[in-house]
Amino acid sequence: MGSTNAVGRKIKVARPASLLFSVFSDMTNFTRSMPADALEKAKVVSTPETIKGKVQGMDIGIKIAEKIPFTLIRYDQLGTSPIPFRIYVRMESVNESESTFQIEIEAELSGMFKMMLGGKLQEGVDKLTDELEKAMGGASA
Repeated sequence: MGSTNAVGRKIKVARPASLLFSVFSDMTNFTRSMPADALEKAKVVSTPETIKGKVQGMDIGIKIAEKIPFTLIRYDQLGTSPIPFRIYVRMESVNESESTFQIEIEAELSGMFKMMLGGKLQEGVDKLTDELEKAMGGASA
């Protein structure tokens, strides 16, 4: 198996790095705006450090594995995912009210999975970056 990285573009957002760090350091923030029926259907459970649910019969989730204040949050896989993965959220202060933000996914994919999923991982990171940029009033850095 080899490591496959999907790196989102670095965006500048109109939020301080301390706020971004606070939001992404609490996994319960990821479920607050999800519809209750969707949470119930996937049996999603979140704590400040973890979020997990059932996808196609597998327990899949993420846990906070590392936090470097106002700079980095690393999430590791939690559950029975057939693909080991890590997610990195990087932020850096530009000034008191702006920061840069970037997401990266690192997955251990075999040759067949790499061909099938490598591009999909990048598409997912790009879409997530675009949505976060819209939500946080950002622009490409």
